[in-house]
Amino acid sequence: MKPNQLITFDVRKSLPWLFLALGLTQAAHSIEEVATGLWKWMPVVSGAVHERVSFIPVFGWSEQGFALANMVLIALLLGFSPLPFLNRTWAWKIVTIIGVVETVNGLNHVGAAILSRGYFSGSISGVVLILLGVLIWAPQWFARKETI
Repeated sequence: MKPNQLITFDVRKSLPWLFLALGLTQAAHSIEEVATGLWKWMPVVSGAVHERVSFIPVFGWSEQGFALANMVLIALLLGFSPLPFLNRTWAWKIVTIIGVVETVNGLNHVGAAILSRGYFSGSISGVVLILLGVLIWAPQWFARKETI
């Protein structure tokens, strides 16, 4: 066995499992968000964004609406999770997009924690979202660049 074989892995074989792990992590992330009251911060965060980018509205959620939206997101991610095992190009593309979105999601939570110099709702599981998201999209992105 060559030394570099210890750190490489077949993306196509690992990707479905990484995506399933991402869906399960999003479930934990949603629990963390709901349990720590992220919906209460929506007007504050969206208001700060609105001040810098005026076309983005200030919005808020009810606790029930926020929890329901998170349950739908989890159902969609976990419902889609068997499809990458079919090894279809369209499934890889969707998985890659979701990986990027979840990476940004995690970065937003971790960034808010850094800016607030303390814990911010969703920041613990956000670190795992970043890690899994990058493991999903980065190998495909760089492999695509090599073939162009």
